[in-house]
Amino acid sequence: MKLHKVFTLFVAFCLAIPTGAAADPGPPVSPTEVMVGDELPYAYFATPEGEGPFPVVIVLGGSEGGDMGSRGSPPRFLEQGYAILGLPYYSPGYLPPDRQLPDLPEAFDSIPLEKLAVARDWLRARDDVKGDGIGLYGVSKGAEFVLAGASRIDGFAAVVAIVPSDVIWEGWGPQAKPGEVSSFSWEGEALPFVPYLGMEEEFAKYAIPGETVRLRTPQDAGRRANPGRVPAARIRVEDIDEPVLVAGGDADNTWNSGGMAQNIAERRAEAGGLETVAMIYPGAGHALSGTGVQRTEGEFRYDEATLAAQQEIWPATLAFLAEHLKGE
Repeated sequence: MKLHKVFTLFVAFCLAIPTGAAADPGPPVSPTEVMVGDELPYAYFATPEGEGPFPVVIVLGGSEGGDMGSRGSPPRFLEQGYAILGLPYYSPGYLPPDRQLPDLPEAFDSIPLEKLAVARDWLRARDDVKGDGIGLYGVSKGAEFVLAGASRIDGFAAVVAIVPSDVIWEGWGPQAKPGEVSSFSWEGEALPFVPYLGMEEEFAKYAIPGETVRLRTPQDAGRRANPGRVPAARIRVEDIDEPVLVAGGDADNTWNSGGMAQNIAERRAEAGGLETVAMIYPGAGHALSGTGVQRTEGEFRYDEATLAAQQEIWPATLAFLAEHLKGE
């Protein structure tokens, strides 16, 4: 089984929905929605009710790809008085045809971090945007993206990374050979990364009734097997001057978001007490970007620990953004 094909299941796992249950593209998140333009294909901007200038949250989804992540969370922020910029950045071929974004890369291979600088500059040029009130919100691979980007690009008032990584991980795609591509790039160069070890074997368990698939297993194994590659692959979170909120679960089967969130908090503390909010939950899983309301559609339900964690993380996220983007 090739690695890019097994990520079809990876996507379903990260989204916490059954494979093939991708929703149809929804309507605009707001009547004010406009497309950003050719530099950021499929990225869109929308404002809440009222008159600006507005603080803005740039929203990035994870390995599900397409615009599902960048359209799932924004309505919550609009309700809280934030403008939003939804930023899709890759569109894997295994998405349903009506969810394909053909002008985005099909591979999660060397995605340019500079996309965040383009988004920042586009926002700053608008009269309805509070230029010193632009924040980043990323989930899973999107959290990896915003942390890596903010460590190199300034001009953001705050960074929220839900179920984050503290390193750059291996990428994937139709032409990618295992262990040879990075998820992200900077200035045209692929960033150092930590490879997986045993990802295909882990996915093979999906065919075995009753087996539990733990995607974090090949990631943890890759990290242990390649200690010499970890230092270069670490995201330099100590270079992020802005306040950072990270939230992770120690029972996360997708990757060790609890441990990696802890690593991020510790490195920022060692760097001189950079402002950091770390919310780590021993029993919680990967689905920590919810609002604490149980799902009622589909087969999936949040477990009790994850739901309880959401009920703390979402209001803490709103308070964090209100302080640093709105000045409340």
